[in-house]
Amino acid sequence: MAMLSSSIHDIAVANTLLGGSFEHQTHRRHLVTPFLRFAQTMGALSPVITEIGEWVIHAYAQKCMSEGMSAGNLANVFSALRVVFRALGKNIDRTCSNQRLGLPRRTREGSRCTLDCAQTDALVARARKMDEGFALLILLARYLGLRRKEALMAGRDLQMWRDAIAAGATGVEIMRGAKNARPRTAELLPGKREATLQAIDAALAYCRGRNFELISGRRKTLACALNRFKSIARRLMMTGAASFHSLRYSFAVDSATAMLDAGVDPHMALVRLSASLGHGPSRIQMILRYYCQSICHRFEGYLKRAKTRKHDSWASAALPRADARHRAKLRHAALSGHPMGNMAPPVTATRRGRQSKRRRGKVNPFN
Repeated sequence: MAMLSSSIHDIAVANTLLGGSFEHQTHRRHLVTPFLRFAQTMGALSPVITEIGEWVIHAYAQKCMSEGMSAGNLANVFSALRVVFRALGKNIDRTCSNQRLGLPRRTREGSRCTLDCAQTDALVARARKMDEGFALLILLARYLGLRRKEALMAGRDLQMWRDAIAAGATGVEIMRGAKNARPRTAELLPGKREATLQAIDAALAYCRGRNFELISGRRKTLACALNRFKSIARRLMMTGAASFHSLRYSFAVDSATAMLDAGVDPHMALVRLSASLGHGPSRIQMILRYYCQSICHRFEGYLKRAKTRKHDSWASAALPRADARHRAKLRHAALSGHPMGNMAPPVTATRRGRQSKRRRGKVNPFN
């Protein structure tokens, strides 16, 4: 047990060196810890992770595949292992690559379906019978392309979004609940401006007296709210291809279709859509195969043309990423009138380990 604890501590050391959000570091630890337990059962565990033989990684890959782990999860697990080993001073990229391990290639084809207006209205009507807040989450996700966590935490940004739309803005700023707190501007769907404004007004009226929470659990934490969200989604049969994420697919298809109909260049349409969804300009191929699969015929041949020209130049951040993100949090908090979680300035890597507990002080999880 002491040897396992020492190895798990190595993961914490690697996380400190690698950085990333607290959620990302926790996810990395959860991916690597089962490998350490497997090494322990094989009698190959060492107090130092880098001393574990590479044959153990190959054996673990065979075990995971025999248990039916999906190609995506396999890629994530062994990518995390390679990253941790590399951070601790041992490069296993060549000897334990996905190809050497025999891992299947994962496909980036979208697995969700899109919902038209009639299907969305029927879903909202069924949701209202169970929970009014969940019905409002559906509308917000449908009109703004929100992820699940972004929709749950949107309450404190609703007034800011309403003011922006009323002032004539073509998009709303999203940062609360976003992956790694990356700020983005989600473009409004053409022809849905009034419907979006009505959904925001209804959500604002509903959550204003509920501490700006559209869904809340027993303990008033984000984790409890997420559990309640999952319970309602299962009762509404929002699982599999018709899950909550399918609303984001519908937003993407409607947005791309509107831009193409307006004569926007297909390449630029995907770049703008990628930005609205919270991805960078280099992810347009993923956006096409993942979100726009149902209309991919409208982009046929664009990739060959796009490869002959460079992406439009995007200004590089003059500040380190942590400082730039902190300034974005301060700006977002000033615009929305609510703090963005922990507002303390970022710390350096050498101080991160000592101050991690203090930085994760008690803050409202919905901020």
